[in-house]
Amino acid sequence: MTLEEFREKVRELKNSGKYPVARSYILPALWIAEKNFPAITHEVMKVVAEELGVKPVEVEEVAEFYAMFHTKPKGKYVIRVCTNLSCMLCGGEGILAKFSDLLGISPGETTEDGLFTLEVSECMGLCDGAPAVTVNEERFLKVTSEKVPEILRKFGWKG
Repeated sequence: MTLEEFREKVRELKNSGKYPVARSYILPALWIAEKNFPAITHEVMKVVAEELGVKPVEVEEVAEFYAMFHTKPKGKYVIRVCTNLSCMLCGGEGILAKFSDLLGISPGETTEDGLFTLEVSECMGLCDGAPAVTVNEERFLKVTSEKVPEILRKFGWKG
């Protein structure tokens, strides 16, 4: 997606009339950016601010606050491993270590080929399926170390 195409999407979003005030469109606009750009850059944030008629700092505050938004380049697939109490008690630490070992990266890093970014997530609200992992928007519940390579292969890992 080009910046101009993104600008048009934000304009369409604002013209939808779904929300009463312009600031309410910041989250949905950033979600469009997250799905279409490797990172939500200052240039992308500027487009959101201009189209919504809000201050650039308001957009930046939202982009920087939420862990689901990436202001630095990310991999094609973002793997999030829950590290909240329920998941850790059910083996989440080992799951995180297995992803890290197989991918050769630590949490917060991206593989050299740009395919995977590994992150920790404080809580996914999936405690009944602990330990939980998401890859982009796909959920994996009751993950075991044995399932980690299978999950990675689903997304193109050749390991």
